[in-house]
Amino acid sequence: MARIAHLADLHFGEGDAAAAAMLAADIRAQAPEAVVVSGDLTRRARPQEFRAALTFLEALQAPLLVVPGNHDIPRDDVLARFLHPRRRWHAARSSAWRDGLMLPGLRLIGLDSVSRAQWHLDWAAGALPASRRAALGAALALPDGAMTIVACHHPLRHPPWAIRRRVPRHAEATITLLRDHGVAALLCGHLHRAVAMRLGVDGPLQVVAPSALSPRGAGFANGWNLITAEAGRCCVILRERGGGGWSARPLEAA
Repeated sequence: MARIAHLADLHFGEGDAAAAAMLAADIRAQAPEAVVVSGDLTRRARPQEFRAALTFLEALQAPLLVVPGNHDIPRDDVLARFLHPRRRWHAARSSAWRDGLMLPGLRLIGLDSVSRAQWHLDWAAGALPASRRAALGAALALPDGAMTIVACHHPLRHPPWAIRRRVPRHAEATITLLRDHGVAALLCGHLHRAVAMRLGVDGPLQVVAPSALSPRGAGFANGWNLITAEAGRCCVILRERGGGGWSARPLEAA
């Protein structure tokens, strides 16, 4: 059995230090064996925001799998966004961050779903082109027999309340890839609201973390997911901050 802390949408640059300290303390108290961060560490991909995120993540005292989100590439500097969108990400990246982790009986694989531009106005929507799907397929094809969980920023399908938002390009092809390789779960963020849903009858469980620290998404508490993975199944407990403390409840698949 493995315990995983799953969080997303930290958005350093718009939260506050007290909330970050409370979040770190609660994660450490649950003693996860790994921490998975589904993107949006920063608000504007500024160096000082990455530094704050790095300090926070290293304080969690657990192995880290971290993938970028759409806020982790430049937004205001269009030239940087197109020519070298991940330069700041790579410059800020800690040697402790991993693209994949192995735990007893479980492998965690990171997937970059960020796109620098779209053919429509929602440039926050991601993309999973053939090159990324091929790399993911190669990683999934390694015959180790372990339960597999993949983490990215963008959900591949949206719940009814977010149906008007665009999913990443080639989302359905990626779902087919995950299903064909027997992936147990996909850990995402982006929507700032917790939800779990099955990607088809025999597809993986898609788990979306709430916003960990960002005040965006008013009306829903900040929080994170504590995931227990065992025997090919995931049990998700949503931990939410409110009233000066933390509450916990099961996050059931919709």
